[in-house]
Amino acid sequence: MNISLRQLRYFVEIAQSRSFSRAAEHLNIAQPALSQNIAALEQDLEVVLFKRHARGAELSPAGRLLCDKAVDLLARTDALKEQVAGRDVRPSGTVRLSIAGSLAGLLVAPLLRAVAEKFPDVELTVREGMSSEVRAQVESGQAHLAAMPSPSELQGMESLPVFEERFMLFGASAAMRRKPAQIPFAEVAALTLAEPDGAHDLRKIIERAASAIDKRLDVRYELNSPAMLISVVREGLAFSIMPPSACHEAVAAKSIAGRLVVEPELTRMQAVVWPRDRPLSLAALAVRDTLIEIVRGMVRDGRLHGRIPGASHKKK
Repeated sequence: MNISLRQLRYFVEIAQSRSFSRAAEHLNIAQPALSQNIAALEQDLEVVLFKRHARGAELSPAGRLLCDKAVDLLARTDALKEQVAGRDVRPSGTVRLSIAGSLAGLLVAPLLRAVAEKFPDVELTVREGMSSEVRAQVESGQAHLAAMPSPSELQGMESLPVFEERFMLFGASAAMRRKPAQIPFAEVAALTLAEPDGAHDLRKIIERAASAIDKRLDVRYELNSPAMLISVVREGLAFSIMPPSACHEAVAAKSIAGRLVVEPELTRMQAVVWPRDRPLSLAALAVRDTLIEIVRGMVRDGRLHGRIPGASHKKK
């Protein structure tokens, strides 16, 4: 056999991207050259590594076996180069991260700063989107990692819970002055609301809570944008159930105000997720662990409202 490390790197990128065209773009090479390298690799190994289809490429059983071995071999090779040069092994390479919108605004700056300081050889790119968009990006291979809610609903994914996020009711500051610090959900359900559409994770949570008490929500405005939801709330057109992370600037400016929803308390688990069949590189592991450390630090100092899994916290 005449297998090269270059072929293995190309193979792993396609496996992670699930697309020859996306892999060629990420590797900055022509797609025909990429295809030729994979064809030569398949010929040397005498196996088919990918099942090609209209949506991209999926690993074959032989490809899944090779992927685990290739990721480990490439990591060991990178470490060997550092060790021979007398340097500590450091994570390196590109990591693509997608973050669900409610967390992105708070998280992106401290995460980019921490990764740049701790892992200068890691190139981190970050995308923001609604939870459904983030899910599609990590499932398709456009992202190596995703920070998003409700990991238990995802198939074929590994996940680490980061924190349990609480929802609050937000309204224009004047409208919220006479409301108590905690509002039962039955009272919230009777208000005129602005919420995302039914495909959004947040909407599913509040609809399930309404169904449990046999209530029908009055969702007057369906808006899949935190900025638009905040605008409607600020103008007094409706109230909105949202995570505080989605509107911290408006709250700080005192244009809107929030109250904790109780009976039941509405929460969701935020997690870091990645596909089970695509092992994380050393660089992706470094980003994942840094992200978790930053988020949990924000929970402890009150910048994010919620609970760290397995820890005891007083309600705020």
